[in-house]
Amino acid sequence: MDCYRRAGSRVCLTYLVSFVLLSVFFYYLMAYNGSNKRGIIRLQEDLDHLSHMLRKQQVDCKEAHISQHDTNERPKAIASGRCDKRDVTEYVDTLIKRKIGHLMDDVYNLKNQIINADCMARKEQPISAKEFAHVVPNRINFACEAMGARIIHVIARPIGGTNMIKRFLGLEFSANPPVNMLRPSLAPGACFGFSGSQATVVLHLAKPILVEAIALTHVSREMTPSVCVDSAPKDFDVYGLPADSSKRNLLGQLTFNNDANRRTQTYNVNSNSFYPKLVLAFRSNHGANSTCIYRLEVYGRPQ
Repeated sequence: MDCYRRAGSRVCLTYLVSFVLLSVFFYYLMAYNGSNKRGIIRLQEDLDHLSHMLRKQQVDCKEAHISQHDTNERPKAIASGRCDKRDVTEYVDTLIKRKIGHLMDDVYNLKNQIINADCMARKEQPISAKEFAHVVPNRINFACEAMGARIIHVIARPIGGTNMIKRFLGLEFSANPPVNMLRPSLAPGACFGFSGSQATVVLHLAKPILVEAIALTHVSREMTPSVCVDSAPKDFDVYGLPADSSKRNLLGQLTFNNDANRRTQTYNVNSNSFYPKLVLAFRSNHGANSTCIYRLEVYGRPQ
């Protein structure tokens, strides 16, 4: 008898919890729909006001046109500017900016970013053809996502913290994922971002290669919202992981100088083995509370 009572209590508790959760869910839907409905009502009121204003402008213009034929003097309606289309234009502009102002700002900022990126590319100092070829080598980047490179492991503290749900779903770095290191974009914020200055990244290259050079790029100061590049990495180590061993071999202890005139810096590396994977251990940055890794390039000779 006690077993039946306990089973019945559990069933009632389950129904009660389900009822509460469903109530909260439907309340959220109703509140969300209510806010949308209020926004639609406000937009409808603005459109009605605009329609009323346009009809009034048409009536005033007709009256002014009739009075102009009746008298040789300039009518007061025209003198006062009631038939001037500028009032209507200003009202429409104000209405549109109020409704989609944030979208216009985003488009404007995106346009400025594209222009600034093009200007910064043109301002690179081509002191000599030899130095320019050294900074931007005409070789295959085996750390490119489009060629098949990928990030297989990351040890870092996400910006904004984490929790068990994000860790379980793999969303710890959803805002600034590590794969951004392997993409050609240099848009502000399109980087691998992590809290602090230390992180370890295991990179699987597109093919096993003899590593010859590693290039690291950070955005210019003018392209950042805070006009600051202290989040650029400073000291970092690069290790090679052989295919038949878990022991990593040090390929170089490198430093990104954060030079305003050299946002891309290339480091020569001499490896004696073919490595399908690399380990990058970032140890410090240039003073910020978080670090951003924008673009990583790895050059070498394939197997």
